[in-house]
Amino acid sequence: MRFRWLLLLSSSLTFSLFSLAAQARELLFWQYDRNQNRLEFTTDVGVQPTAQLISNPTRLVIDLPGINVGGPSTNQRLSGAIREVRVGQFERQTTRIVVELAPGYTIDPQQVKFRGISPNQWTVQLPQPYRGSLPVLPNPAPPSLPPAQPPTRTQSPPPRPTIPRSNPTVPRSNPSNPRSNPGIRRQGFQINRNGFFVSTDGGKPIIQIERSRNNRRINIDLEGVTIADSLLGEDLEVNRYGVSQIEFEKKKDSPPIVRMTLNVDSDSPDWLASFSERLGGVLIFPRGVPAQRLDNGPTSKVPTKPIQSRSSANTGKLATIGSVELSSNQTQLLIKANQRVRATSKWDPRSKAYQITIPNAKLADKFSGPQLNTTSPVSEVMVRQEDKNTVLILVQPSNGTRIGSLNQLNDQLLALQLRPFISRRPTRIPPRSIPVPPPNRTRPPIPRRQVPKERLVVVIDAGHGGKDPGAIGLGGIQEKDVNLSISRQVEALLEKQGIQVVMTRSDDRFISLDGRVQVAERTDADLFVSIHANAIGRNRPDVSGLETYYYSTGQSLAQTIHYTILRSVDIRDRRTRRARFYVLRKTSMPAVLVEVGFLTGYEDSAKLKTSAYRSQMARAIARGILLYIRQNRLT
Repeated sequence: MRFRWLLLLSSSLTFSLFSLAAQARELLFWQYDRNQNRLEFTTDVGVQPTAQLISNPTRLVIDLPGINVGGPSTNQRLSGAIREVRVGQFERQTTRIVVELAPGYTIDPQQVKFRGISPNQWTVQLPQPYRGSLPVLPNPAPPSLPPAQPPTRTQSPPPRPTIPRSNPTVPRSNPSNPRSNPGIRRQGFQINRNGFFVSTDGGKPIIQIERSRNNRRINIDLEGVTIADSLLGEDLEVNRYGVSQIEFEKKKDSPPIVRMTLNVDSDSPDWLASFSERLGGVLIFPRGVPAQRLDNGPTSKVPTKPIQSRSSANTGKLATIGSVELSSNQTQLLIKANQRVRATSKWDPRSKAYQITIPNAKLADKFSGPQLNTTSPVSEVMVRQEDKNTVLILVQPSNGTRIGSLNQLNDQLLALQLRPFISRRPTRIPPRSIPVPPPNRTRPPIPRRQVPKERLVVVIDAGHGGKDPGAIGLGGIQEKDVNLSISRQVEALLEKQGIQVVMTRSDDRFISLDGRVQVAERTDADLFVSIHANAIGRNRPDVSGLETYYYSTGQSLAQTIHYTILRSVDIRDRRTRRARFYVLRKTSMPAVLVEVGFLTGYEDSAKLKTSAYRSQMARAIARGILLYIRQNRLT
């Protein structure tokens, strides 16, 4: 079983990830501190990074030539102006770190500051992200909308329309919740000249926006706020600014997360969201273009009516569809009814046509359709009575025409926008290189014998040795040899990172338990890590896995090493445990004992016989120690 763990380093949400490296030139550590807006990374050899700022989407790209990740790509999902930090293998010998900004945000590349503390330890200070200018907001606060009323309980809902030919998905229609939340000061949703407005309660939300791969759905997550109960579960038929529908749902209760989903045209611009404390809610508006420019409505002065949800739509007498015709300038397909009518729309890939479904409607006896010719923006319009309560309209665009949004001009009039197709190449902004100064190379040498008091000391204890072979595993493998092999590699990895390591034994010799404790006490060690391999009766070869022990002050160290191993080594999890081992009870510093697997188990013994797996385990233990050191600011 493969385990992958993400470690939360502190309450400040500083997050560290380590990458398993298969070769010597590797990325040992990376960390993005969102509070400091700073990236740190450490390699086991010197490196000269290169960096550039790339657009669409805006991201800071840092390449580490000659460095291998050695494992799968890892990422840290964020919220706010920084959307994500990810690390992966860009080329065979190049690791790439990408800091991606949220839509609408960018940074000044001249203010990105690289600092090489040493040739293999770097920090990158990012400037504060900023966004482009927002559209002009309306001065008066939007009026509160009355809460939606629940449907009449005594009336049966209309039958759900089914369209066998096209098999459309009819969005659900949930009744509004009649219970109001006393904590909400404003309720409702409104369309304004800049876009849409949603009243919220709970202060300033954390806003995250994502767009689907087909560009037709935009999810806006609002964390830390609530909206009117009457909106939750509703799918509002908007049909304005290229948005056909907005869905509201509660994603999470604690902390509260509300998701708004905008159903848009595939060529619609991205949409942004901004909290207004003065207005008491969130404004949603298109990026880079005034919302009104996205509406190609008719020149008539008929005002647009307030948006109705499907749950409050008229369920009485059927509306009669009298005609479908092209507007005089052939930029709209107009659908006319004799009373209030609502519709849903979607692109139907089967018929390669735009599908408009009108529930609670019927065709007039003298229905008239559009007069089409070779110059018409649509090649065919098919209208039929799908069932006794549903009218279905399929519109096939002509070459050079693209279908826009379906707009509700008034209660009795729908307009499908028809626009000439204009091939536009996106403006590509060339990447901007960011200068990276050479690292500081005046690093003092690491003393091998005499340890200054102010330097960190880690004791690595290779269990057993000499006349004490420890456990004898399957095939005669001896625990003392496994322990020493892994311990020596941990020593080498830590010393590359400037950590002074003291070994209780560096060869095959016997050291008493008290002698091991005395080594740690005499050197005034900061950490004590004992490395062992486990065993159980030979009649239990099915038992395998990792165990890490502590006694008192070593619990945090044990958990950090244990979870780091699980994240990068294929081994079963047998948890961290408290135990009264002599070397744990008698040492005065944080101390742990790591059982790297069962020599009597089929799975573990086969792996521990290989030098590659022992090296993998050593790297994971070293990373866990480094993580604990950084986490507790011991250096």
